[in-house]
Amino acid sequence: MALTEGLLFAERYNLIRQLGRGGFAEVWLAEDNMTKVQVAVKVYAPGTGLDDNGIKLFTQEFSLVFDMNHTNLLRPTHFDCWDRMPYLIMPLIKNGSAFKYITEGKNIPEEEAWKMLHDVAAGLAYLHEKTPPLIHQDIKPDNILIDDEGRYLITDFGISARVRSTIRGAQAQEQSGGTLAYMGPERFSSNPKPIMASDIWSLGAMMYELMTGMPPFGNHGGLLQKNGAEIPIIEGDYTQELKDIVTQCLAKETWDRPSANKIEEMTYNKMHGIKTPVETPTPESVASTPATMQPVESGKAKKQKNAKNSTQPQAITPQPDLSIKKSKPIQQGPNKSIIIGAIAAVIVLIGIIVAVFSSSNNEEQTVVEVVPRVNYDSIAQVRIQEALEFKMNADTIIQNHPDEYTDASIYNNVEDIYRKALVKLDDALIDRDSLDTNLANMAIQQQMAIKTALLDIYKNLDAGAEYVQEFRTRADAIKPLIEDLLENQSNETINEENN
Repeated sequence: MALTEGLLFAERYNLIRQLGRGGFAEVWLAEDNMTKVQVAVKVYAPGTGLDDNGIKLFTQEFSLVFDMNHTNLLRPTHFDCWDRMPYLIMPLIKNGSAFKYITEGKNIPEEEAWKMLHDVAAGLAYLHEKTPPLIHQDIKPDNILIDDEGRYLITDFGISARVRSTIRGAQAQEQSGGTLAYMGPERFSSNPKPIMASDIWSLGAMMYELMTGMPPFGNHGGLLQKNGAEIPIIEGDYTQELKDIVTQCLAKETWDRPSANKIEEMTYNKMHGIKTPVETPTPESVASTPATMQPVESGKAKKQKNAKNSTQPQAITPQPDLSIKKSKPIQQGPNKSIIIGAIAAVIVLIGIIVAVFSSSNNEEQTVVEVVPRVNYDSIAQVRIQEALEFKMNADTIIQNHPDEYTDASIYNNVEDIYRKALVKLDDALIDRDSLDTNLANMAIQQQMAIKTALLDIYKNLDAGAEYVQEFRTRADAIKPLIEDLLENQSNETINEENN
């Protein structure tokens, strides 16, 4: 059943207007006919609903988090299922979500950025401290609401990737490109298990977008970072302290990111003017500290450091006295002109040598700078990411409909999506000789994974083609895409027979 204005949902809630729509749910403003109070109704799998297994999975997972209580979590007040559509009843948050900064074209002010970092980190710390830890997996501006007191509240916690996949599969929808923008590099590995540090990367990506107007790596998320892209510099009128925290959250390596507890502590101290005690550095510790982390030195310390043998400040070498002293009178005579002329000649000679050397360096540098170079790696990264998005969508459909080969509306769609992914990967490998080796190998591995999935579909269709003519048509359409795999299997069969 499609959701429309005026519909009496679950025999109790009169739908007034749609407040938002995501990849797997709709949020509606509604009036509770029993209490006459306006509420927010979040409906999952709207219009299509879930099968029995989907409803059971959703209920089991959500029951684990339904009673969680924290200042920075938006707690639902009721959970149920109507017309095979799971739904939540939540307090109405009239101020909307943090996404309003983006829709209004405004960057978040510094003071609000500190508060938002603190509130979201506090909510995540609460979730991460559970046993086992609860990973949100979808931190983004849409999922951070703002209540009447200006607090930032996390919503959609407890909805695992498995549940999201089940709902998207039921609706035959593609993976949300927006969500990919907040996925850290580890989420694109061969074993992308959810971890707490992934939520921290998503928090950093969200703050980066609210401060600059766009996610750090566009809609491609951490995949570009995984393949070597550096974190873009945060522009804008923000303190370096704020920029540093956001950048730390976006660290490529998970162990380099601060924990939610640490971020909560740092932001609390900042908001309340609490200074963290700093130990006085020794010469040894300063020498081992990276340049970006060294403390600001006083004027006196700088003078000592710049003096000769500064590593031993107690043994300062006396400097020559450059003050004007009374000297003996210079004897007048022909030697004075000769000396002055000689000095002038030496100065001119030195000037000529310096000019020639500088000119030579400039010419060499100019030649290097004008040599054009196409960044094949960046182009390939984009193509691979696009292919991965197609593949993830097709994989999800197969996971939710593993045996429905008779349903052409589903599997014609899957085959077409895989075909689009292969086209993107072919584009990425056009200039294979110019690509980074890791990128090229990644594209080839994805090609093989897609072709293997198509081979499985082909085998099933080929086996049933004797009884269903449509299967023959679909199998023949797939065959050109997997000719190399079919040939390899044929050769293996021949070798086995010969042996």
